[in-house]
Amino acid sequence: MKNILVYLFVIFLTSSMYANSDLSTKYNSAIASYNKKDFQTAYKLLSQLYLSKLSDAKLNFYLGRAAYETGHYEIALAAFERVENLDPGNLRNRLEMARTYFMLKMYEDAENTFKEVLENRNIPDNVRRNIELYLAKVTKIQQKSFTYANVTLDWIYDSNVNYSANRNFDYGTISILSDEKSDSAMQLYGDIVNIYDIGEKNGFAIKNRFVGFIKDYRREDNYNLDYIAYNPSLLYKYTKHTIDFGIGIDNLRIAHYTYLQSSYILPRYEYAHTTTLRSIVYFKYQRKKFLQNRDLDANHYELAYSLQNILSPRSYIQVGIDGIKEKKRQGDRYDVNYDEYKIDLTYAKQFTPIIGSEFYAAYRNRSYGDYHPIFKNTRTDNVGTAGATMNVKLIETIDLQLRGTYTVANSNQAAYKYRKYTLAFGLNKTF
Repeated sequence: MKNILVYLFVIFLTSSMYANSDLSTKYNSAIASYNKKDFQTAYKLLSQLYLSKLSDAKLNFYLGRAAYETGHYEIALAAFERVENLDPGNLRNRLEMARTYFMLKMYEDAENTFKEVLENRNIPDNVRRNIELYLAKVTKIQQKSFTYANVTLDWIYDSNVNYSANRNFDYGTISILSDEKSDSAMQLYGDIVNIYDIGEKNGFAIKNRFVGFIKDYRREDNYNLDYIAYNPSLLYKYTKHTIDFGIGIDNLRIAHYTYLQSSYILPRYEYAHTTTLRSIVYFKYQRKKFLQNRDLDANHYELAYSLQNILSPRSYIQVGIDGIKEKKRQGDRYDVNYDEYKIDLTYAKQFTPIIGSEFYAAYRNRSYGDYHPIFKNTRTDNVGTAGATMNVKLIETIDLQLRGTYTVANSNQAAYKYRKYTLAFGLNKTF
């Protein structure tokens, strides 16, 4: 009897090992097919596995994506709903749910879910733009336009409001007094976006964006800022390609005096290499007009490229390079003509359904083109910046935001060296 029990145990153990091995093989084959965009094969294999893996959020997400790509929208929605229960902080999953609602013609659910994703401040700009295009389609079907807004009220501390080297410089007949000034400020920022679909069977939409902010220092009111901008654009999306052709005007006031007015064009192109890897390139031409000193008037040219990788449904990383040229239009100032090169890195992660963060680092090199007779050289600046932001959802549509940045600037003209850090604490409300 004892030998029989041992024999049955060995058979059971061997069968379990073979079963687990078969499940593992099927799962690996399914993921390999998914990565090759063979969604038919991936869907077939994952459909055979999910009943034994109902608590596996990753498997169900892949099943939902494969089902969506093969037109099995009811199956996709069920899979995404399981992921929502298992991993409620998964923003990518909520985005896929919204897209699936749209394909199932559940337009109200699609709109509400897209809006929930938009409320998160950690999503990258290109993802936000794609959501806006979907919302344009939803609202056109419902015969209305879509408008949303973000308002942020911040308390800010700036250790070096005037970007000072915190020392005095004597250049013979010229003395530069450089005293570092620190202060706190209240800042109100507003961003309103209206989007409307204008295509029947194509991906065209019109987007209007209004941005404004007010920064009011407690003591150093000579550095108070008021800014307003209007940016209309035409959006077009086709399969892997997204084009955003924008124009804009803006106005900046310092200490209640109009300092800068500009107009610009800003075409932007995005290409999706895969579902997780995207290239983004844009060109900007801006005509700057300085009302207080017209010798600062300049033409601004900028060309930028960035590569974005969605690391997981909760996180992404983006690396960008940027080339800038600014050319004066008149006068003989030494600090207008320059070439600048910049590289930046952004990493964002949603840790829990209510806590997310973003980390940012950048380095830029700016070389001025004109020889300065006082400093006896042409100016070159090297600037490094690092920063972090944390968002905490307090209640629906209201987030607590904490931000900190640190900047170090070196220059071959010592008067332009400085260090500064800023701290910000505020509330963000989405409408």
